[in-house]
Amino acid sequence: MSTSQIAGLNTAQVAAIETADLAGLNTADMRALSTAAIAALGTDQVSALSTTQIASLGTNQSAVLNTNDIVAFNSAQIGALNTAQIGSLNTNQVTAIETSDLAGLNTAAIRSLSTAAVAALTTDQIVALNSAQIGALSTTQVAALNTSQISAVETADLVAFNTASIKALSTAAIAALTTDQTGALSTVQIGALGTNQVAALDTNQIVALNSAQVGALNSAQAAALNTAQASAIETSDLAGLSTASTRALSTAAIAALTTDQIVALNSAQIASLGTTQFGALTTTQIGAIETNDISAINTADIRALTSSAVGAMNTLQIATLSTTQIAALGTSQIAAMTTDQVVALTSTQLGVLSTASIATLNTAQVAAIETTDISAISTTGVRALSTAAVAALTTDQVSAMSTAQVTALSTTQVSALNTNQVQALETNDVRALNTAQIGTFNTAQLAALTTAQIGAFTTAEIRAIASTSISALSTDQIAAMDSSQIAALATTQVGALNTAQVAAIETSDLAGLNTASVRALTTAGVANLTTDQIAALSSSQVGGLSSTQTAVLTTDQIVALSTADAAALNSPQVSAFNTAQVAAIETSDLQAMNTASIRAMTTAAIAAMSTDQIAAMNSAQIGALSTSQVAGLNTNQIGAIETVDLAIMNTAQVAVFNTAQVTALSTAQIGALNTADVRAVNTTNVAALTSDQIANMNSAQIGVLSTAQIGALNTNQASAIET
Repeated sequence: MSTSQIAGLNTAQVAAIETADLAGLNTADMRALSTAAIAALGTDQVSALSTTQIASLGTNQSAVLNTNDIVAFNSAQIGALNTAQIGSLNTNQVTAIETSDLAGLNTAAIRSLSTAAVAALTTDQIVALNSAQIGALSTTQVAALNTSQISAVETADLVAFNTASIKALSTAAIAALTTDQTGALSTVQIGALGTNQVAALDTNQIVALNSAQVGALNSAQAAALNTAQASAIETSDLAGLSTASTRALSTAAIAALTTDQIVALNSAQIASLGTTQFGALTTTQIGAIETNDISAINTADIRALTSSAVGAMNTLQIATLSTTQIAALGTSQIAAMTTDQVVALTSTQLGVLSTASIATLNTAQVAAIETTDISAISTTGVRALSTAAVAALTTDQVSAMSTAQVTALSTTQVSALNTNQVQALETNDVRALNTAQIGTFNTAQLAALTTAQIGAFTTAEIRAIASTSISALSTDQIAAMDSSQIAALATTQVGALNTAQVAAIETSDLAGLNTASVRALTTAGVANLTTDQIAALSSSQVGGLSSTQTAVLTTDQIVALSTADAAALNSPQVSAFNTAQVAAIETSDLQAMNTASIRAMTTAAIAAMSTDQIAAMNSAQIGALSTSQVAGLNTNQIGAIETVDLAIMNTAQVAVFNTAQVTALSTAQIGALNTADVRAVNTTNVAALTSDQIANMNSAQIGVLSTAQIGALNTNQASAIET
């Protein structure tokens, strides 16, 4: 039959052609068959067609093949279909291709499938496709794949997708990938994923990623990870994340990382975190950072940590911080540190804290600083401590402070020290205190000083003690002061000393007081001086006493005065002596007193003198007595005046003698009177002279008697005058 005859065959005739005869049709004959004739072919006829006959069919002919015909094709026949024929197949025809026959399609044929046809492929057909066929799919075809189809792609075939194909997958398709498929993706494929595709991955898929795949994530992809995805990355895989990608993680993602993940981050990753990321870290996460990673944190990130995050750091982390990191901490961060963290700080770390940071330390934090570390705080740092913080220092801490630190304390800080702290100051530190600091010591602080500390005071420090506070010093403290310290006391300080304090001044130290200081002693203080102290006073000190002070000297104190001291007494001082004081003056001391002092004594005081005292007085002293003093002498005192002393008495003194005084004169005393004194005796007193007294008068004395005196003599007196 000719080709034209073949073309004229109707459907019934074509259907009646035996399979053996059908093989005799050449390619031209095949193309001549109408589409109706092609559609009328039975499955046996179709399955008998040669690959050449199949390939000769026009697209209009292949398009009318029914699904049973497609099913009847073997893999060779399927493989004979050209790209145009494949492209003409509808979805039903494509889905009718048996899975065993699909392998016959070459990559070009696969690529010629319409997107509708691709989308119609069954999951079994998808499974049947080999890697080459999968790799041949265009991006449009890949984009047409539904979730079930994607899930059906074998892991070995999935790697055949090029980066463009990977990018073409819908987010739904990405989400449909099994964990095995996800784990099978190459690092190149992973790197090709768009941010929306990455965001579509579920946590199981994230878990399925290995470290190399995680490492393939670029910064944009990392930024697209949500909190659930970020927290799903396995710790063993997290190390694969590049520093750029780590830095790209959102703050929410960072905050979602588990503590195990934080531990898994390496130093480079920790160092790559930005300030906002560090600021997003929770307290639990901060506590999980390994100590060897702590040193990788830059100063900007350190400053970005929240106060609560700093407070959550463990002691090992704190101790690991470099001095640069410590110096970068803000005041609010320092204030958030626990006492255990403060204990963990090393001397070097404490040494770099700014004054502002030191100033923010609370009392508990300050008290927690180890004694071995406290000396590392700079002097400006010490001065920055609040008064409450200073008051919170332990005694061991105070003892551990360097001299420079102690002297750096402000007067306000010094005032805040409690008594135990004051006692804890080393003697060399006490010696280094400036006068302003000493001047702020209150009475309780002064009273708390040990005798060793007092002994360490410089003279300037002694002088700096407030006069209003000096009375707080104990007698032991006063006794501990040396002569130079006692000598340094200002007159106002001396005047503020109480009686017990004055009595506590050692005799060897008392000599250090100048006359002004001695004069500044209160009368109560003077009256309370021991006899040893009185004896230790120099003549100039005694001479410097005011009359008010000498007036309060006890009789024992008077006795304790040396001869030189007595000689140093001046008229105002002696004039203040009462009768008991004068009576207590030792005869040797009395002899040393000058005539002005003798003359300054009250008549009552003179009258109170013992006969030994009168007898001990020298001629000059007797001669210096005023007429009122002489008039006040009693008969025993008159009788005690030595003849040599009586001889120098002046006429005014003798003239005031009363009758009792005159009659009390011994015959020797009468004989010692000079002629002027005899003439000065008034007639009443002459008349009172005894016959013995008259008898002992020498011729010169008798010769100077006035006519009135002679006239006053009675017969017995007259007869007693020796011829």
